This record gives sequence, structure tokens and C-alpha cells, in this order.
Amino acid sequence: MACSGIVFGGSKGLGYHSARALASMGCSILLFARTPEGLSQASRALRYEYHVEIETFRGDLRNKEDIVSALEKAYSQFDGLDHAIIAYGNISREPIGIDEAFWEDWIEASELYLASTAQILNHLYRYNSKPSTTVILNSFTVPEPMDLLVIPDTVRAGLSRLVRVASRKYAPKVRPLMILLGSFRTPGALRTVSEIAKRYSLSPGEFWRNEVEALSPLKRSGSLLEFERFMIRVLTAPEYLVGGVLVFDGGSSRVAWP
Repeated sequence: MACSGIVFGGSKGLGYHSARALASMGCSILLFARTPEGLSQASRALRYEYHVEIETFRGDLRNKEDIVSALEKAYSQFDGLDHAIIAYGNISREPIGIDEAFWEDWIEASELYLASTAQILNHLYRYNSKPSTTVILNSFTVPEPMDLLVIPDTVRAGLSRLVRVASRKYAPKVRPLMILLGSFRTPGALRTVSEIAKRYSLSPGEFWRNEVEALSPLKRSGSLLEFERFMIRVLTAPEYLVGGVLVFDGGSSRVAWP
């Protein structure tokens, strides 16, 4: 039987590679992202390579109405969803330190990471006609926040609690899972690292090697092919895997989880 999925933040980065994982499984997909150009390029590439149905929705995870409209479109188009993947973008002013942050920065982060995820999980439980697996992409830096990523890291720490409580309330109708990811060379990650490197008067390449890749005993980033293969395993894992936090960081974190 054909599967279906929605990918929030699906036009680029790890969201796009999550969509590739779904497409390789033969799933029809709705891509949700902020830029029409990115949506157009991503949908065209996925259709060409995998010959699956791709729908798009231009929206923002910080907007409740966009989330609801995208989910309703996906339910109608695909007769329900088997999978939902949430890949977040960055807050507007990132990277910034705690002493540079405004009230609005914290509110934006709360909307982007926590409020959006709670809305998605609740809507899937109430209105999706199928049991679904929801995979939340997070970072290995959350247990040990970085100075210049203190806002996203601090706010995203709440996602593990949300996943656990949602699994108790919503499973087996909704199976929430969260992944703590290591370093992957995506355009977004490289932009963020480049901005952080400037603060320390280092070149982006030097900072990436010495402060990012060096954290892993493998002394490298994860490959995007590795990420796609891992996502397929998570999406097709037995139902008993529910409410969990999975770590896929190349051994980069120094903190045991939980």
C-alpha cells in the first residue's frame, strides 16, 4: 500500500533529505516551506528522481493557520497521512548570545519550536484518519547549549518532554519520536557556523574542522546519505518504538541522554 507524508521545512537541508527518504519509500509527500522558489526546486527534483506525487504548501511554522491549512490539504490530497517530519529553520536573529537577546527572540523561538510541534501533534491525533509516525529533528547541542545558540538550544530542550507526554496521550494514533542530530554539511548549518566563526575571528572552514567535526571520534560530519538511510529505519521501525529520543550524532555529544 502506498504511503504518504508531510515534511515541514522540506524544501532544503535535512528537511529535504527527509523528503528524499520518504520518496525512496514510494510515499506521496506534501512539502511545507517558506519560499516558493525552494518548494519549486525541491518538488521538481523529487518528482524527477522518484516519480512520486509531490504537493507543496507555502507556509511558516510560526503561524498556526499555515500549519492547520497544510495538514488539512495533506489529509484531503492523500486520504490521510502515515508520516510527519518536522525540520525547523532558524529564528530571525541567530546566532546571538543571551545578553543580546530580546523578548521577541524568545517568543519567536517558542512559536517556531514548541507551539508549532504541539499544534502538529494535536491536529494529527484529532483529525488524521490514519495512525502516523511523527519525527522531530533536533540537535545534539541541546543537552549542552552553545553560547551563541542559547535561544534555540534552551527552547528546543522542551521538545523531549513534549514528545514523551504526547506519546502517552496520543499513541498509538500518533507515534512521536525525536532525533538528536550531529553535524551535517547543509547550507543552513554552514551559514550558522560561518556567522559564529566570525565572532571568534576564525575562518568558517577552521571553525567547522576544529569546533564541529572534532567533537566526533570519527573526526567528520555525517553524510547526507547516512542521514537518509537512518531516517528510513526510523520511519519503518516497529510500533513499540514510541516517545523516544534517538541520538544520531557520530558520538559528538559529551552528555549522556537523558
